[in-house]
Amino acid sequence: MASALLAVVIAVTACSVGTADDEGAAPSTTAAPPTTEARTTSTTGTSPSTTSSAPVGVGAVGVDDPYVDTFGNGGYDVEHYDVALDWEPEGATLEGSATITASASEDLGRFHLDLVGLTVSSVQVDGATADFEQIGTELAVMPEQPLASGDAFTVVVAYAGRPSDTSAAGIDVPIPSGWHTRDGYAYVAGEPVSASTFHPANDHPSDKATFTYRITAPSELTVGASGTLVSSEEEAGSTTWVFEQPHPQATYLTTLLIGGFTVIDEGTTAGGVPLRNVIDDDLVDAASPRFARQGEILDFFESVFGPYPFDNYGAAVVEDGFGGALETQTLSIFGADVLGLGGFVELIVAHEAAHQWFGNHVTVREWGDIWLNEGFATYSEALWRDHSDPRFDWAAWIAETASFGPGLQRRVQDPEGDLFDVQVYQRGALTLHALRLEIGDEAFFELLRTWIERYGGGNATTEDFESLAEELSGRELRGLFDAWLRTDELPAELDGVALRP
Repeated sequence: MASALLAVVIAVTACSVGTADDEGAAPSTTAAPPTTEARTTSTTGTSPSTTSSAPVGVGAVGVDDPYVDTFGNGGYDVEHYDVALDWEPEGATLEGSATITASASEDLGRFHLDLVGLTVSSVQVDGATADFEQIGTELAVMPEQPLASGDAFTVVVAYAGRPSDTSAAGIDVPIPSGWHTRDGYAYVAGEPVSASTFHPANDHPSDKATFTYRITAPSELTVGASGTLVSSEEEAGSTTWVFEQPHPQATYLTTLLIGGFTVIDEGTTAGGVPLRNVIDDDLVDAASPRFARQGEILDFFESVFGPYPFDNYGAAVVEDGFGGALETQTLSIFGADVLGLGGFVELIVAHEAAHQWFGNHVTVREWGDIWLNEGFATYSEALWRDHSDPRFDWAAWIAETASFGPGLQRRVQDPEGDLFDVQVYQRGALTLHALRLEIGDEAFFELLRTWIERYGGGNATTEDFESLAEELSGRELRGLFDAWLRTDELPAELDGVALRP
């Protein structure tokens, strides 16, 4: 998948050096175009009446992000998703209805949504039946009346099928992403593509939105999700669970869980953040102790980065090994394979918690800047170690991090297809330490807090971070960022510690 999902490989690699992070040590590949077969298979719906005027514009297919092919779309901005899902575990089938509230950013006679492997039965735009066509992973929508730039509009899509992860659509990402069905339960975890495996979406982090999830499942099953549970109502053997996510969220940061799970109320942090964990029934005893310091970690990060940006936090643990953990918003999801990593689990917990600020609250505008998520979360691990372990030494940390070796001899920004490879994490973290040494602690920690204050709730770029660093420090820093982010060769040393063999 990506991000936190390759943590185990990083952690195992790090066993000899004493560091770990969540999503990415194994070589990964850029999301490739769907297979030829997927691209040519189409489903078309025709409205009873068609508009007499020609389309006034076509929203772009894709957002010109080379890491995800055509995922993400142009011409509109989503404000809210209201997703109703009816899950039938025996046949592993899903009936869904997605109500998408958006605004047109250009004149539109046609626009696209992303949808993987599910079949659409109807589309309405502003209450009128719309023509539509499914081609591969694209759902093209032709409103009865064209939309003018600036128009607010609502799309309702009805669909059904057997949801699956991205591998079923021939989408090449490091670990199959999105909807997973395993032995009677289901969960969502995936990056960079995820939401479109279970509902139509503008599946790219540049278009953040708020969410409502309405999940209906047999009453003997427990449902968990990102956000806050606002109701659960039983009727005729099924229960509908409603969760609200009122804070802007990238589509890949949703997690849903349906099955035999135990919800554990962990109280609140010292700072007042409610904590709850959602753990597979069979893993409660093994998993619960691994998250004992979760609240303490959150409190420490609040003292460094500023207030926790959401309404609650917690961890979900599934009885499946998917390669690590992912920082899904307000409810980070962990695979069972993480539990056996001993002391490294605490670092992964810290990594995912830090992502709530770096990656979730401040979100990349394009995937080539993913170091703004992963480098920051990896450096946050070191900040936590420095705070919690009196034996921690920064010079030793630099040497440990540099020991990842040849993998660090690659550029960090726009990482040439290796979106979640080791340099994004480890060299990204070293970049932040180099910046800290250059501008001093006072300016550096002011920079982190101001970054969150200025860009929280939205999207930002590497250039935004560089500009803010120069603004707050009063220094010209282009040379530092060029050397650490945009040059293959790793700088020779940092704070007197040699970085190259």
